[in-house]
Amino acid sequence: MDMNNKLLHDKNTNVVFLSPCLNTKKYGNPKFYKELMTILKEMGIETRELKCTRDYWARDYMPIQLGGNDFLKYHYYPDYLINRVDIDSITDVSKVISGMGINCRSTNLIIDGGNMVPCGPYIVMTDKVFSENRKKKDDLEFKALLDSELGHPVIIIPWTPHDDDVYGHSDGFIKWCGDNRILMGNHGDCYPEEATSIRRILESYGFEVTEMHFKDKVSMPCYELNWAYINFLQVGKNIIMPIFDIPEDAIAQQYIQTAFPDCNIRQIEMKEIAKEGGALHCLSWNVYLPEHE
Repeated sequence: MDMNNKLLHDKNTNVVFLSPCLNTKKYGNPKFYKELMTILKEMGIETRELKCTRDYWARDYMPIQLGGNDFLKYHYYPDYLINRVDIDSITDVSKVISGMGINCRSTNLIIDGGNMVPCGPYIVMTDKVFSENRKKKDDLEFKALLDSELGHPVIIIPWTPHDDDVYGHSDGFIKWCGDNRILMGNHGDCYPEEATSIRRILESYGFEVTEMHFKDKVSMPCYELNWAYINFLQVGKNIIMPIFDIPEDAIAQQYIQTAFPDCNIRQIEMKEIAKEGGALHCLSWNVYLPEHE
């Protein structure tokens, strides 16, 4: 598989890295960790452990793999951490990747890994990347710099901070399904105008967007949790999706199975973790390593 000349996607990955903090009572959730490791093993997915992490999240600070030998390290300095007392929780990614045998190029741009979702030839990001870098949302020069630094064209989708979303990560909104298809979470249940804006922008690039909806399907939707279904983990043709023991679980699985008909889907309960603001995609780092084909 030659992944060096085109953008790498989750369907190309074959190894998952996790933070050891996830398996500690102090920082993580050992019960969930054990269940996740069991599922990964049963699916034949190789797992490895990250070193020197300061919490159980992984996606946001780890380099993005753009191609087989193309990793980009960025400046991880999110405003949702630096404005609080937990600035010490920011992991030093240079220590994590030291000794991993990964050759990274670097950019000084402030980016979160969760705010980069490869979709076909594009990388989709929310416009929070502008404010993080102290730029105006219509700054075309900065947009051109983003495209240049990533080496792939970037699609910018709108984001507005809400009490239930201070992160502005595109992986909390969308997932690429292959070809020109994108699955979108149920943002439209709570913020229909924003969801329409996101969908229209993606459609303008030729994508067909399917939105999850629960508002008209269950009597009492759990918006605290049901946003997180879209934050599932795909490794090759395997998908692990979060569930929360709520009526939306079965509906979400149908959305995902329809969008990924060739994938094997497993579920894992993760109510406690999702309440912290992330799910499976956030706490994992899946990559393609050629020696494991």
